Amino acid sequence: MKNFVRLTDLQPENIYKIFLIADEINSGKYKGFLSGKSVILFFPATSIRTRVTFEKGIDLMGGHSILFPTDTLDKKESTRDVCGYLNNWADLVIARHRDIHLLETLARYSKVPVINAMTDSNHPCEILSDLYALSKIRNDFTKDRYLFCGKSREHRSGMERGVPGHGI
Repeated sequence: MKNFVRLTDLQPENIYKIFLIADEINSGKYKGFLSGKSVILFFPATSIRTRVTFEKGIDLMGGHSILFPTDTLDKKESTRDVCGYLNNWADLVIARHRDIHLLETLARYSKVPVINAMTDSNHPCEILSDLYALSKIRNDFTKDRYLFCGKSREHRSGMERGVPGHGI
């Protein structure tokens, strides 16, 4: 898996492998893994929790984050051209943008991995982290049924589209 734009980008075995890697990160195994690496972040000024968690994780793993406002991606220059520049400078791109199609285009033309940090239609990293947390407290979280309450349409719709199709 090169990019993580939608939860459906992952096969069930990928999800469990990511959970294993998360356990290893928590035990300190990947300290310095991003040493010498540059991670480009596109986040709106209003993002606090998601942005901070990504920046903190990058820092703890020894990487360097470079932050741009999300609207930087809304310029007249083609996304393909933007990817051409980023391919020269970045080792990873993490973007939070309202338009999932823009992130799909980034992923298509980028030579480095692209991670979706949230769009208007989904929030795969948050869903994955919720599943990870559930896997730590439930015997078999894949057999449980879940009720989502609140306004978070990107979270609910992402779960509805991604998880049932994976047997999760």
